[in-house]
Amino acid sequence: MQREQPEKPVPRSVADLTADPAWTVTRTGTTGQWLTAERVLERNGHRRLIGLTPIRPGAVALMLWADGEVVEHLRGTEAEVCSTAHRWTTEFLAGEQP
Repeated sequence: MQREQPEKPVPRSVADLTADPAWTVTRTGTTGQWLTAERVLERNGHRRLIGLTPIRPGAVALMLWADGEVVEHLRGTEAEVCSTAHRWTTEFLAGEQP
């Protein structure tokens, strides 16, 4: 009998994303506030970079680069963009995106 692994919760913050060591977060030297969060994805010769950065209080920008070109971008709350970043990562690694 095979035991099913419990499904990991969807990240809702940059702190949640960094539970995965594949994410790199830069922070300010004075307050420790995060400035950028990035993850590089590679599969079958294709490379993606997912990046988040705060743009104003309550708003975060999310970008997806494919082989050096921005192919998706959006703005939303930290919870919204972290969830989307997680979805993009999952889809790419599962082969659902070229």
